[in-house]
Amino acid sequence: MKVLQHRLGARLVQTSLAMAIASLWSTPLFAGGTANDNQYTQGAATAGAGQAAEGGDASVIFFNPAALTRLKRAELVNTAAFAAFENSYRSNINNDGAPTAQGTQGSAGQTFNRRDGYDAALLIPALFIAIPVNEKLVMGFSASGSHGLMARYDQNFPGRGQGREIDFKVTRLNLGFGYKMSPTLSVGFNGSYERYFQSIKLRLNFRDAINKLAPGSAPVLDAYSAINPAATIPGETDASLRMFGWAFNGQAGLLWEPTERTRIGASYRPKTRFRGNTGKLEVNENENTAAFREFLQGPEIALLGPVLGANGPQAAGDLAPFQRIKQDIDFPDELRLTVFHHATPKLDLMATYTRQDYTVSQIRFVRESNNRVLEDIPQNFQVAHSYRFGLNYRLYKRLTLHAGYARENGVVKDDLRVPILPDNDRQFYGIGASYDLSRDTTLSVGYQLLDIKAGAVGNNKSITPVEVSGANFNGTTDLNLHFFSVGVIERF
Repeated sequence: MKVLQHRLGARLVQTSLAMAIASLWSTPLFAGGTANDNQYTQGAATAGAGQAAEGGDASVIFFNPAALTRLKRAELVNTAAFAAFENSYRSNINNDGAPTAQGTQGSAGQTFNRRDGYDAALLIPALFIAIPVNEKLVMGFSASGSHGLMARYDQNFPGRGQGREIDFKVTRLNLGFGYKMSPTLSVGFNGSYERYFQSIKLRLNFRDAINKLAPGSAPVLDAYSAINPAATIPGETDASLRMFGWAFNGQAGLLWEPTERTRIGASYRPKTRFRGNTGKLEVNENENTAAFREFLQGPEIALLGPVLGANGPQAAGDLAPFQRIKQDIDFPDELRLTVFHHATPKLDLMATYTRQDYTVSQIRFVRESNNRVLEDIPQNFQVAHSYRFGLNYRLYKRLTLHAGYARENGVVKDDLRVPILPDNDRQFYGIGASYDLSRDTTLSVGYQLLDIKAGAVGNNKSITPVEVSGANFNGTTDLNLHFFSVGVIERF
């Protein structure tokens, strides 16, 4: 029997390591701007209400390592979640956005739904491990997503010049411990490695860029193209930006248990500094765009460029089909406070306050070759405050029900919001259940609806350089998320 248990345990560890590797590639969105608080299934069901104090399983290492001391046996937690996105844009004006290749524009009230297909959803694995070393010390490890965002728009929606797709994720590997200082007080610390990935796709409109870079020059080029076809302004083309980076950080936590039925947890993580993120910008080049780039470097633009206010060689370089890009970005610090109370033998009540300071974050990309700004998108991010309330109710000896509700403010205002970051005030609704298959194994299922308030886009006129800001548009974005999660706890 012991041999069988050892083999099963080894197989479970192998499966978990595979899921940890997979988690490096899949993580979506979801609170505090882009923070993901849906770590384990039970937490998703309670809307994250017990984060820093419940200590019900090894996933607590993500929120408060001090609460690891609640675990008396080694355990391994696997989670597989499926996130389905509802993403749309509604035009608020007629003649919305630049004309498409077919000559169409958005009309007031017209809705552009997200692109259908497999990439409108994500599979999100996560892994958590806790190992008691002695009666006072518990070690922990986790591999999961800390931040993320995914948005997909119709390729012809009016705001496509500012981005029609975004896939953003930060994966965090934690290694930490919880230590029991006294019967009522525990402390803990995590060290973390964080991996950054961002992919943005957009439609590059040459005519709009030319009009903004050198107002009035497009009609001149149209007329001149009758003499030199290379001067013909190309139609729209696709462009994509991919960035990668990494950083180290830490987290400290406390757990106070004033009574056997009540515990209070607190944790703090300083801001994460990603320095020297690198990536590439790719512009889909065709015969027309190649000829136009060559024309920009020719004698005509050298002669007329100063009159039109355009630097032909520089503009041609900006349109190069492959460019190396760099980025520095700070992620917010995180403060969490949780109260957990075992109200009755069947009922647990919990509440959490979270503060994340996004004011340190900026969206800015720079070319490696000459340090010229590729794009700077002012957002004036705000501080995110979330308030979470949840409960566990033991319906039967082996069956426990979970429910939760949370509210959180958006971190971007209407005057600066852009389609690829459709953040706004949000509400979380969670429900789920856990069933003890045996003394060693618990199976949990959970569902959470993330309802984000629709927000205005198209008002940000501060994007620089102006030629990359996209055509003028005015609309409303709407992004909601359905989160389905299944998790298994295996104790040893």
